[in-house]
Amino acid sequence: MQLRRRIMLILLLAMALLVTALGTMGWLGEQRWAQRYNEALLQGQRIAWDKLQNENLDRQDALARRLLEDPAFHNLQAPGAAQRIDRLLANAMRQAPGLRIDILGPGGALVSTTEPAFDPQPLAEYGWVKAAMEGAAGVVRGLSQVAPREYAWVVVHGFEGGALAIGQDVSRRLPELASYLGGEIFLVNMRGKETLGTQPGSLAATGAVVPVRSPQTLILAVDARSGASDNRTDGALQLISQPVVNPDKRVVGALVWMQDVSAQHRSDRFFNLAAAGGALLFAALIVMGLAAYMQHAMEPLTRSVGVLKALASGATDASLDDGEEEAEDESGAIARGVVAIRSELLNLETLRQERIRTRHQQERLIRDQLRSLAESLDPTSRDEILAALGTRTEAPVAPLAEALPQSSTNQLAELAGILGRMSGLVSTQQSRLLKLLRELQAAVQTQAMLASLQQELEIARQMQLSILPRSAPDVGEVDIAATMIPAKEVGGDFYDYFPIDDEHLAVVVADVSGKGVPAAFFMAISRTLLKSNALFLRVPGPTIAALNDQLCAENDQMMFVTVFYGVLHLRSGRLTYVNAGHNPPVWLREGKASYLERGSNMALAVMEGQEYVEGEIVLSPGETLLLYTDGVTEANNAEGTLFGETALLDAMEAVGADPVHKGHAGGVPQRVVQAVRTFEAGAAQADDITVVAITYQGVRS
Repeated sequence: MQLRRRIMLILLLAMALLVTALGTMGWLGEQRWAQRYNEALLQGQRIAWDKLQNENLDRQDALARRLLEDPAFHNLQAPGAAQRIDRLLANAMRQAPGLRIDILGPGGALVSTTEPAFDPQPLAEYGWVKAAMEGAAGVVRGLSQVAPREYAWVVVHGFEGGALAIGQDVSRRLPELASYLGGEIFLVNMRGKETLGTQPGSLAATGAVVPVRSPQTLILAVDARSGASDNRTDGALQLISQPVVNPDKRVVGALVWMQDVSAQHRSDRFFNLAAAGGALLFAALIVMGLAAYMQHAMEPLTRSVGVLKALASGATDASLDDGEEEAEDESGAIARGVVAIRSELLNLETLRQERIRTRHQQERLIRDQLRSLAESLDPTSRDEILAALGTRTEAPVAPLAEALPQSSTNQLAELAGILGRMSGLVSTQQSRLLKLLRELQAAVQTQAMLASLQQELEIARQMQLSILPRSAPDVGEVDIAATMIPAKEVGGDFYDYFPIDDEHLAVVVADVSGKGVPAAFFMAISRTLLKSNALFLRVPGPTIAALNDQLCAENDQMMFVTVFYGVLHLRSGRLTYVNAGHNPPVWLREGKASYLERGSNMALAVMEGQEYVEGEIVLSPGETLLLYTDGVTEANNAEGTLFGETALLDAMEAVGADPVHKGHAGGVPQRVVQAVRTFEAGAAQADDITVVAITYQGVRS
């Protein structure tokens, strides 16, 4: 690259760094003012919310104190107390419409309420009732999430024998807050989803992920359409979000203030574009000026470089223009140096000829020594070195014009390279032998380690199979058969069935994410915790919820497990179950196979604090329920096609049509596995396969 271009590049780089530094300082300043502006917005939103909340809570508190002055609240067990309280609450509702009033017992149970719903949830939790009855202040107040899509301000006053709770629906007062702040107001739940607001659905339509646990401000760029002309204009929405808490200081959602800042957004963008355009124009003018100056300043240097190139090619008659070496600046110094170089080139030619003769003598001596050393190598290496030495000839002395380019092919360096090759060949022969010895030692050690590991995996496989049920339960009402085939030595599937009491039998099939030893350990932990919870809680929903919280507590590997857990009432055939993200079981009745509803429950060990919805069916005598893992439906053949859910239904209907298996579970898992093997046609098993068949036999006399 020419010096002129390098200087220009350096100047441009310096200018770019300067512009970048100034732009960064401006951006940091803008970010600082934006942060202060956002903090002011958050503070204004928080003050408005607190004011609205406290005003409503104060009104509710005053109403509660007036109601508690009635003697009916001092003895809830007195004759006619319930009727007096109902009349008192009805009168209060006429005076303060839109409120809800609950009378709660000491245990938090709902004694009386003005809520007309069929099965209303209490406004206050048990802890709030206890705090109101036992606390020094005798009152608990704050925001409560009464239902998934309902928030209310609640005031709880304790009295002897219970507590009085008064709630105000937040959605009724949000328009006041929106009118005060400007824009739209929303409340979102802990998942960041919109629950209620002054313009329902508009926040969800933006697709924004709203932070819940920390106050933040967001700017969303949107496309707005104006009228029927379909003209697109750029717009922006600003979201101001901060968490809201209940009386226990737990975050129950977030308050979101959304306002249209399209005009400000367009103004800021126009200003930024104008500033960037001005900066680019200023930089272009400076670059053009520098280029013109460098063109003028570098002309003498360009002529000097041309003379040097001519001298380098052997043209000693090349010279500069008259008077150039007399200049006082840097170009004159360079011109004087060019003249001095020209005068020294002739002297260098004489010295070069002498050095070439000396080097030829050294090369002949080194070649003779290398030929002698080559005789000690193996035949192949010796022939290679001798061939390399034989191809080298002494170069004749070249004139000055050709001397400098030939310096890169110095034959002394070539001879040194041949000597290095000889040393490499000797070292290579020794290294090959050492490498063979090390590889032999490593192979022996690897074989010993592999044998030990295979033995340990076989022990682990036997231990895993030993914890599975070895025989069907000793009950006459059901017939159970099961099988499990791990994809590796150990797997992540498990099944179990055990009696909870004389009339209930628990059955479970589960699949841990992944395969191998980690999945097997997680499986053992899940099975142990499930059985202990099942024998204690007895009901599927709470059992699975407790198991989920326990698995989430110490799940550093981020594994999860899908579970189908059911409790069968042996007398009636009623099966109450929870499907936590597992494959839906197949119900075979009257020769027809169908799937149970999959449900919407989440797999275990994903998120704690989940509630699991129960399902229920009633098995008639002779009906069969097939439980399985995804190793059945996701088995594939050599072409990569999955076995699928339809093929499983066909296999079960074939079992129902076979008189050998009709009304019995024995052999059914083997029939299903055989159908999968036939479909795979020799393809490798991709996942663990577990199949459990339960046939209800009816009540045995």
